[in-house]
Amino acid sequence: MKPITDLHFKHHNKEIYIVGSDPTLEDYPDNFLDGKLSTTLHLAYIKFPNATYHYFNERDRFIFLKEKYPEIIKKINIFGYPFYNRSKQVADETIGGAHKNAYYLDLKPYPPNGNSGDIFNEKGPNAMRAMVANAVNATSITYGGHGTCLHPCMYFAIMLGCNPINIIGCNFKNIKGKEHFGEAHKIDHDMRPTTPSFSGYRGTRMTRGLNAIIDGCKDNNIKVNWISHYDKTTKQVVYINQNPKSNGLPKTKSEFTAI
Repeated sequence: MKPITDLHFKHHNKEIYIVGSDPTLEDYPDNFLDGKLSTTLHLAYIKFPNATYHYFNERDRFIFLKEKYPEIIKKINIFGYPFYNRSKQVADETIGGAHKNAYYLDLKPYPPNGNSGDIFNEKGPNAMRAMVANAVNATSITYGGHGTCLHPCMYFAIMLGCNPINIIGCNFKNIKGKEHFGEAHKIDHDMRPTTPSFSGYRGTRMTRGLNAIIDGCKDNNIKVNWISHYDKTTKQVVYINQNPKSNGLPKTKSEFTAI
């Protein structure tokens, strides 16, 4: 595998879509990413297997997809290495032949010091904002997040030089009793039956982390479009507006505006 710094500014000032797997993904047409620079997150591969890149930092997700879709090892995969809570030996065995076309970042969960509670004070948001500059300047390959693969993948998109960065399928909440789209909902439940819901602590932690990264992007003149969903009637995406400076704080319902 090669470090993601080898891709520094490969797509300078190009628009990119980062695709999560929440229930809103069901409404996007299968050809939505055609002609677009994009990267999927884990189970979003099922919906968009032909995205430009595919990001993984969870071993169980990659094992499942590799077994069901063996062609995935030939794709351009980006790995948060050595997967969350896994050893390098286990990660190397899991990645196997996929390493030939792969790039990696050194995964450091819960920045700055591995404490998940830091996202609820200034330590976590400050560290995540600082890592934006590291990605812009390619001064590090170490990145992480607070509870979601979207966070480290954002740094990958920044490393690529992408601007704007569009985020879909990442609302960090339960939507009509589901947290993943289509068949991914059952796959996730069977894979992780005891994992807490996005509603509450987990979703708030994810939102605070993303808002901190967005703040860092604003400091570096990178536009981030956080997309709520795809409207099948108008055939347009609906955006979530961001405050000029969120300081890593989650927004209340009244602060979200669709445009």
